[in-house]
Amino acid sequence: MRRKTKLVVQGYPGSFHDEVARNYFGHNHVEIVPAPSFNVLAQKLSEDQSVHYGVMAIENSIAGSILQNYKILREYGFWISGETNLRISHQLMALPGQAIEDLHTVESHPMAIYQCTEYFNQYRHISLKESPDTALSAKQVADEKLKGVGAIASKLAAEIYGLEILGADIETSKVNYTRFIIISRQAEYTSLGNANKASIYLRVPHSHGSLLKVIQCIADHKINISKLQSFPVMGEMNTYYFHLDLEFEKIDQYENCIEEVRGVSLGLEELGVYTKAIINDHQAV
Repeated sequence: MRRKTKLVVQGYPGSFHDEVARNYFGHNHVEIVPAPSFNVLAQKLSEDQSVHYGVMAIENSIAGSILQNYKILREYGFWISGETNLRISHQLMALPGQAIEDLHTVESHPMAIYQCTEYFNQYRHISLKESPDTALSAKQVADEKLKGVGAIASKLAAEIYGLEILGADIETSKVNYTRFIIISRQAEYTSLGNANKASIYLRVPHSHGSLLKVIQCIADHKINISKLQSFPVMGEMNTYYFHLDLEFEKIDQYENCIEEVRGVSLGLEELGVYTKAIINDHQAV
């Protein structure tokens, strides 16, 4: 029998992180360890040797980068083993037999509320209340049998907690994707043959044209920069490090580029070499 992969995810059963973990590793082959926050997720992955991977959102097509998670990656030295994209679709749910007109409060994570505000403009009698997690909101409605209270969460959460969906796909933008990364404690180089993306950190001298030299070097190797994010170096004025996501066709193309980039930077650290996640055309709405 195949041994289950133990994963720590941010959120509770039925959360989008939970859904991603099961889709990526296989529903019947994972043991999910929930974490109430990204910081707790990082601590569990770092300290619990029985946990193999963590699943962590890193950016959303509407809300942008989740900056605290870039900080977590760097501070804990985690390795990015893979990535995947999930179409975020929000459902309004409540106890069976309830109608939207019966609801006086709807609870969810603030980001989910933000992504559904237009829908609730037609239901002015409903008060929107923030909670730590989408799935936790659904769980509380079910566990406490809260009449008049709804939750915004995933279809999976509605199934798990036996709630009825009153409004399907209520998010304002139907092109709403979150990129999730699969992280581990140690570097993994077992599947470099299929790798076509890498994440790195680097620092450059605080001088005219220093970052341009790095970008030009990458361009010369015909590598695409899909992400460039700057962060201040703590305790130092006017000093920054940069997170870059690089996309390439062959691994030796990337390796040759990195050697040259090291020569024009103050320091370079690999965060992961992995396979790029593709959004198929039929997924977009």
